[in-house]
Amino acid sequence: MNAFAERLRRRELTLLDGGLGSLLIARGLAGGEAPESWVLWRPDDVRRAHGDYVGAGSDAVHTATFGANTIRLARHSLADRCEALNAEGVRLARESGARFVLADVGPTGEYLPPVGTGDRRSWKEAFVRQGKALAAAVPDALHVETMTDLREALIALEALKESAPSLPVMVSLTFEKKKRGFFTIMGDALAGSLRSLAEAGADAVGANCTLVSADMRLLAEEARVAVDLPLVIQPNAGAPEMQSGTVFYSQAPAAFAEEMAQVASLGIELVGGCCGTDPRFIRALGDRLDSKGTRP
Repeated sequence: MNAFAERLRRRELTLLDGGLGSLLIARGLAGGEAPESWVLWRPDDVRRAHGDYVGAGSDAVHTATFGANTIRLARHSLADRCEALNAEGVRLARESGARFVLADVGPTGEYLPPVGTGDRRSWKEAFVRQGKALAAAVPDALHVETMTDLREALIALEALKESAPSLPVMVSLTFEKKKRGFFTIMGDALAGSLRSLAEAGADAVGANCTLVSADMRLLAEEARVAVDLPLVIQPNAGAPEMQSGTVFYSQAPAAFAEEMAQVASLGIELVGGCCGTDPRFIRALGDRLDSKGTRP
């Protein structure tokens, strides 16, 4: 059991990082450009982004490998660089001085029939290949994020448990708030989804993206009742708006920190941010948690 797995076992409060993709966009990532490509072409910028979160107080940072599965990479003619991208992603995060490095695994971007043309076998093969590449680089854990379909999340979990058996695997879905509760866009309900992931062997479960911090607080209340596992909560920095042709997130760091401190007070073990959050948000949250005396 590595140190991060032990931290999960002890259910210690862990401050994660904020949005990496949105941070790179703010620093020049072009529309349509694969963020993962910066691992090879602009490594100093990626390392610096991780370092900014470490400087802001993050206990753990996510690697720039969210879309580094072969299916997604193929759209950018980078499928043959899968191993290099994942290995370098872990290395850059480690070189930032992060205490813990979480290898980020995102969805393929495909959907199963009748919505799309994806298939379970190719998905598993892609996640196994990515998992092997990440495991060889020795991160502290794997984090499957922003899954909109419970079926794909379960396939990714199975593949990573198979290809990286010595590492903890966390899984986060992305939910929308509906009148009847929280559901993925594929109709997967919050409580049932988290229980399915727990039964399939996830070491921590949760939610990221789509929702703002106030809604994530409500989601966290339901999630805490649904499963007895460490929970991950990473909301966006408010609702996105368009200003002068660019996406703008309206929430202030102080408001985010206050609401996320309330989330942590529910017994949520891993808290951080997603799209639109940056090191200012993480610093504000860390300061708020420290003022409450809740961080180890």
